Amino acid sequence: MPQTLVIFSGLPGTGKTTLAKRLSRELQVPYLGIDDVVGELPENPNVQFWDSKVTVLLGLAERQLELSLSVIVDSVFMNTDRHHAQSLARKYNVRFRPIYTYVSDEDIWQERVIKRFEDSAHNAADWKQIERQRTHFLAWQFDTALFVDSVNSLEQNYANVLTFVQKEEVDIRPLDDIELTKGSYH
Repeated sequence: MPQTLVIFSGLPGTGKTTLAKRLSRELQVPYLGIDDVVGELPENPNVQFWDSKVTVLLGLAERQLELSLSVIVDSVFMNTDRHHAQSLARKYNVRFRPIYTYVSDEDIWQERVIKRFEDSAHNAADWKQIERQRTHFLAWQFDTALFVDSVNSLEQNYANVLTFVQKEEVDIRPLDDIELTKGSYH
């Protein structure tokens, strides 16, 4: 596979980490997850907290690209952090494959989040936190990423992701060019 920067974006509980880790294992491509950078969450993490963590995550991704490696990055990618990722792909002249995960059925999504929160000994985001986060999440334009609805089977979604990542040319529009400020992503 040619050198590629794959980003998985989506609110918590939408299946992005499951898909990203499987893709990493099967393609033997480094995986970087925001959860590995964040560690213990403060009670009410603010924008500066998250921006500092995204800065670290994108810095780690850039290091992989400098080494001529492909890399899979798993984060919410709320807003301009997507544009920063795209700019890294351009800087290193590598393919950019953005994947947006979501759950089209609100009840299924909420049920998954509640179960995940209980199973994780309360280390995962709860439904109230996700609802707050959702108000700040910039919607993806349909033609700028692969949209993956987690109500579909994992096997079907993974097959679509694998095809999208491995395909030489994909039918997506680049994200708009905007002025970027390193360390400011929300």
